[in-house]
Amino acid sequence: MILGERLFLKWYRRVCTGVNPELEMGRYLTDVAGFTHCVPLAGSVDYVGADGSVVNLGLLQGFVANQGDVWNVTVDHLARQLEGRRGDAEQRIEETGAGFLVLLQLLGQRTAELHGALARRTDDPAFAPEAVTDDDLARWVRKARADAAATMQLLRARRDTLATDDRGRADALLATEARLTAELGRDVTLPRGAIKTRVHGDYHLGQVLLVNNDFVIIDFEGEPERDIAARRAKSSALRDVAGMLRSFDYARHAALHQVPHGEVEEKRLRPVAREWEQLARAAFLKGYRETAIGLQLFDGAAQFEENAPLLRLLEIEKAINELRDELNSRPDWVGVPLAGLARLLDLRESTP
Repeated sequence: MILGERLFLKWYRRVCTGVNPELEMGRYLTDVAGFTHCVPLAGSVDYVGADGSVVNLGLLQGFVANQGDVWNVTVDHLARQLEGRRGDAEQRIEETGAGFLVLLQLLGQRTAELHGALARRTDDPAFAPEAVTDDDLARWVRKARADAAATMQLLRARRDTLATDDRGRADALLATEARLTAELGRDVTLPRGAIKTRVHGDYHLGQVLLVNNDFVIIDFEGEPERDIAARRAKSSALRDVAGMLRSFDYARHAALHQVPHGEVEEKRLRPVAREWEQLARAAFLKGYRETAIGLQLFDGAAQFEENAPLLRLLEIEKAINELRDELNSRPDWVGVPLAGLARLLDLRESTP
């Protein structure tokens, strides 16, 4: 509910006892860290039970006039780029889309600045950064492998309900389940000086607003299906980075389907869209890496590169969880995470 174009009142459909991560994160980023690229918190509406338990019912936030969420802006931009390449148009996408790639580099910068704000030293134990331990890494790998096993079991059960092309991709992935398990944790060692902090937890293009060709980050409640403790847990900031990288893959897929084309034209446009995704990833990572190093989240480029195996683990885990979610709610979209996993695992399989 928008109030006078000054405030935004948000009510929750599902409520639970305990600290609301979105309220907690909003309060910290607004009042303590002074992070200006998130929606500012103005207040909250709580129910206090007779036993003193507190349930957050809603948030009052500052209203932010915007040009739309970055998911829609990105998909529309890429669809226009693809539309311009129908027929004989062969100009490289990095030339015609250069301005948007600069914008995605800025998104990487703002993402690193968010992580810098969450890595500030503080006496608040809910937000104080902590050193990553070998036990943390082992726990993250175990969880990723458990998620993979559960998702492969679900994929096997739903395989015959999938479209023909998706069944082929599913078979290729199921045939390499042992390799998938091995990849989850391969070469992942404890990087020097690694810290764990609070993170956004559900970071993708739809969680960012475009405001005057800059960005405002929204929705800090984490993944709604996870319990409160899991959403409040500290982790590697690269978990958010992995989420955004996967979002570029989804945007590529959505843009391809937004452009009217036949089978021949689709085969020609598919590599163009894939090229855009690679450029988008590179631009975002460039902005993130340079800013994160400048904020001393990483001690130089070499230490950032030491985290590459961990980022790979988190991106594979994200794609696995996407596959599970699509199998349960949007079977027509399972081709996106299936193809993403094929690329991440270097399987020779066609991509949508």
